[in-house]
Amino acid sequence: MTEQEIIKILEDSGALLTGHFQLRSGLHSSRFFQAALLLQYPDKAETVCRFLADQFRGQGIETVISPAVGGLIVGQEVARALGVRAIFADKEDGRLVLKRGFAIKPGEKVLVAEDVVTKGGRVQQTVDLVRGMGGSSTVPAAMRSSMFRSEAPSSFRCRPTSRPNVRSANKICRSIGRGRNKMLTSILKAVFGTKSKRDLKKMAPLVRKINAIEEEYQKLTDDELRAKTDEFKARLAKGETLDDIMCEAFAAVKNACRRLVGREIEVCGQPMVWDMVPFDVQILGGIALHRGNIAEMATGEGKTLVATMPLYLNALTGKNCQLVTVNDYLALRDSNWMGNIYNFLGLTCGCLQNQQPPHERRAQYACDITYGTNSEFGFDYLRDMGMANDASQLVQRDYYYAIVDEIDSILIDEARTPLIISGPVPMSTHQFGELQPLVADLHNKQNMLCSRLVREARATLSREDISEDDREVALLKLLQVKFGMPTHKQLLHVLEDGAILKALEKLETRVRSDSNRGMLQEVQAELYFAMDEKTHEADLTDRGRAAISPNDPNAFIVPDLLSELAAIDQDESLSETEKTAKREAFQSEFAAKSERLHDLSQLLKAYCLFEKDVNYVVQDGKVLIVDEHTGRIMPGRRFSDGLHQALEAKERVQIEQETQTMATITIQNYFRMYKKLAGMTGTAETEANEFHQIYKLDVIVVPTNRPCIRKDDNDSIFKTKREKYNAILKDVIERHEKGQPVLLGTISVEDSEILSRMLKMRNIPHNVLNAKNHQREAEIVARAGQVGAVTVATNMAGRGTDIKLGPGVAELGGLHVIGSSRHDSRRIDRQLRGRCSRQGDPGSSKFYVSLEDNLMRLFGSDRIVKIFDRFGLEEGDELQHPWLTKSIETAQRRVEQQHFAIRKRTLDFDDVMNKQREIIYGLRKEALLSENPHDVLFGVIEQVIESQIQLIASKPEAGEKGGGFSKSALLAYLNATFPLSFKDEELTAGISEDGRLTSADDLTLQIVDRIEEAYKERNADLPEEQVQYLERHTVLEAIDRLWQEHLYAMDGLRSSMSLRVYAQKDPLVEYKQEAYKIFKTLMDQIYHDVANNLFRVTMTRLATLEEILATLPQELIHQTFGQFDGGSITVSSPELGQGMMNLPPLPGMLPPEQGEPVAEESAPQSPVHRTAPKIGRNDDCPCGSGKKYKKCCGKE
Repeated sequence: MTEQEIIKILEDSGALLTGHFQLRSGLHSSRFFQAALLLQYPDKAETVCRFLADQFRGQGIETVISPAVGGLIVGQEVARALGVRAIFADKEDGRLVLKRGFAIKPGEKVLVAEDVVTKGGRVQQTVDLVRGMGGSSTVPAAMRSSMFRSEAPSSFRCRPTSRPNVRSANKICRSIGRGRNKMLTSILKAVFGTKSKRDLKKMAPLVRKINAIEEEYQKLTDDELRAKTDEFKARLAKGETLDDIMCEAFAAVKNACRRLVGREIEVCGQPMVWDMVPFDVQILGGIALHRGNIAEMATGEGKTLVATMPLYLNALTGKNCQLVTVNDYLALRDSNWMGNIYNFLGLTCGCLQNQQPPHERRAQYACDITYGTNSEFGFDYLRDMGMANDASQLVQRDYYYAIVDEIDSILIDEARTPLIISGPVPMSTHQFGELQPLVADLHNKQNMLCSRLVREARATLSREDISEDDREVALLKLLQVKFGMPTHKQLLHVLEDGAILKALEKLETRVRSDSNRGMLQEVQAELYFAMDEKTHEADLTDRGRAAISPNDPNAFIVPDLLSELAAIDQDESLSETEKTAKREAFQSEFAAKSERLHDLSQLLKAYCLFEKDVNYVVQDGKVLIVDEHTGRIMPGRRFSDGLHQALEAKERVQIEQETQTMATITIQNYFRMYKKLAGMTGTAETEANEFHQIYKLDVIVVPTNRPCIRKDDNDSIFKTKREKYNAILKDVIERHEKGQPVLLGTISVEDSEILSRMLKMRNIPHNVLNAKNHQREAEIVARAGQVGAVTVATNMAGRGTDIKLGPGVAELGGLHVIGSSRHDSRRIDRQLRGRCSRQGDPGSSKFYVSLEDNLMRLFGSDRIVKIFDRFGLEEGDELQHPWLTKSIETAQRRVEQQHFAIRKRTLDFDDVMNKQREIIYGLRKEALLSENPHDVLFGVIEQVIESQIQLIASKPEAGEKGGGFSKSALLAYLNATFPLSFKDEELTAGISEDGRLTSADDLTLQIVDRIEEAYKERNADLPEEQVQYLERHTVLEAIDRLWQEHLYAMDGLRSSMSLRVYAQKDPLVEYKQEAYKIFKTLMDQIYHDVANNLFRVTMTRLATLEEILATLPQELIHQTFGQFDGGSITVSSPELGQGMMNLPPLPGMLPPEQGEPVAEESAPQSPVHRTAPKIGRNDDCPCGSGKKYKKCCGKE
């Protein structure tokens, strides 16, 4: 290979650019080498390294030393080509040392290999290290040349010296574009700062102004300061804006805090002394929240106090402002705590708690400021808009301003968790109890099969005289195990060998390629089932199907429903009765077989893809979901589509009955209803893009009040989990012996219990905080900073509770945080690190990683495995380097992007449902709050009649005069819908003498007037209040019953959309089209149901009214599921408890002595009272247009 050929390889790979480059060091170069791009092509990288090795062949090189990870890869290849050893040097305590105890013999000739050379400082340090140990060093001349400069250029202009082929040119242009973008971004940030810093700089004068005003307020008496609240409200009423009075309002809050200092207050029954006055950085956070941004503030910076300033300011408008927390305890604590400020300034503060009755909830919303969890706010919305039968049952006021505490947890982690109110279905059809033993036996057979395959493969691969054919067979067996049980312990142990791992990945790529069609099925044929962790799917093979149903080969064949029914209908040998019986029998068989296959699929997923103490826990005979991000139990939530029942069957606990959705909304769409939304958290910057795209919220990073002095060590990477756990245990023991407190974070219950057992064996006293004992969360976290404390907790446990250091802990180094694994999300790891170094306290953090961790196994690079193998690292040896830490973060970033895409896709689908929900809830709200429900009811009747006339007019019937309108068809519809005996001679308006329809409006009015007259006459003896209730109920009953059926249909539609991919169609587009058709049918059914029920729910006395209402479907639902009559209803949410929620009775449905207490506050929403004269629908419009009111200004 010549130098020109090497240059050509580098140019083709896009790793070498030609032009004029000014490097960061100030040097100039005509070439720019990007080593990272070359390393993406292993064959080309190997060729280049062999060329470098040839330059030094025959010079007596005995060792190749690399002073950095990037050079390590180059040095390894060069050493292998020269047939010499390769060693690694890195910094420890500020000085360069050889790793793993390597030494240089006196006189030994050493080659220094480095891929990044700027000023040559690290290379020179390596040379000095070698010479200091008695060796002689050689630095490759080629590595010093400008061709191999890898530092980022500060500026360059590209001047190609030759015209490469198009493909190479495209690669170079893409590389230049990436380099230019990164360079420009770095320059702009250096010159102008980030957007967050620019925003903070603009806020600084406002903070100074607030402090100056607060100094003036110190001269006021308490009563004069309280009077400022009324003054602010009066100024807002006169036209001033919130921004105009912001500085004064914030100053009033700060001064109120100052006046409270030293006073004893009570928080959740515990006495406390107030000792808080907002810092300047807290005022900055308050301004950010008022402006509708996310304030990222480190743990311990007092976010609870920060929220009081914008909440007080926005509550001056008279609208309800809300603070959303992650659990009931924090809502109660913060409302008690911060309520002292609001009460001092003359505002009221309420708090929502689980199981509160409606009249108490209404009182909390009537306050100026309300604290509660996202579930409480969301469920109140669903009950108000989807289930209330009267305006007096509504509890919420408005959706004006909300601050979401721990916004990343609520709007990111729980974004895919919808809030669901559900009730049991009438009949259960699942077959989980029958199928569970079969699937359990199948899982055991697969486990034994995989164990045998791994043993055979290991025995073959361990032979020295193994042939290529035998090696291929052994790798195929390992691949079968990877398809069948990818987390099999013996398989993971074998894959610790980097060569086997690489060969297995190549084989898998070949097996899955399109050029080898059928090979994948051949490999999987010996298995009972195959699973894919990345797509979270599992499916039976032919062997598995035979094991499940050996005597029925057609058990997994679902017949074509339409063709079978058509065949029955076309069978002339059967009578109609026989056809009906045969059709019903076939449909029953079809439903049973479909249910069996569905249940079998869900059981297979439960056994293969869901691990106990990782994805869920079992407590008190119930399967409870564990949130994958927070590690908290989500007691009210159940997996959908029968998966939760499958898990219950797997764990042999009681299988709960299926439920039917009655009302639902996603967290995302609920909070997007607010006019102004803000949030605060300690970790939001990594998710800034998602917050901006979905919620239009910008993240402002607020600096800490005191500098953070936490020391973040590089990740320690091990081959196996066993080695990693031993290293963690050693670290904990060392810290514990000197008294330094340790917080050991885990990502699953299983990991926390393994580490707990290891600590118990070493007699290390510790507390465990995971999904099984979250009741003691605040207590355990509060003690984690005491001398000698060891706390094992999930990564996000204890959010909202600060860890304060005990006496003498700061001198020991503060709290030491250990991460037992890297989480899929960088945000979660940052949250764990942030538990230490509160308010300038000392602290340190370190993460331990193994190649067996899911993140590394599924998304990590095999480059680290190669490093382990080529250096011959022994058991217990670790790798540490900043670049390796960044490599892990790159893998996390890929996972984050995948999760964001899933959440965005979920939102795209739910947006379709959300638009339908807005229309339905808007119609309900109109019927519920209208002063005159009669107009709403007959507005629907009029629309139904008009649409029916238009439909008949568009379908001319034979035999009618004029051939354009069938009066007989209209009469048939009217007499079938309304029991008024319409006659031909009554339908004259809008119809000419020859029978043509001339005015649909006139004919509609004539028919509606006749119906309205009969309706009034029918209800003439009823009191007006009862008539209005009936009119509302007629509309609401139709909406609620059909809407619940619609939700069930939409669930089925959504679950079937994935199959459209096989037809080369976009599931989202197909879902929108199908959903529109279903919703149009729903609206037609609602209107026609209202018309059909118009005369079926009328009555003449109150007793009859109560008797009939008791039999109506909607009231039956409310009574059965306890929405307003003292029964119970099932709810699904992370915060709410498992089981049924008890609710109080409807007003007036119990005897007076058992009725609910009357709240002092008036209902937050009440009918609007008319002040001007009523304008009828058919009156002339008062605007003077000459049109009827309903066709002009009254038109919706």
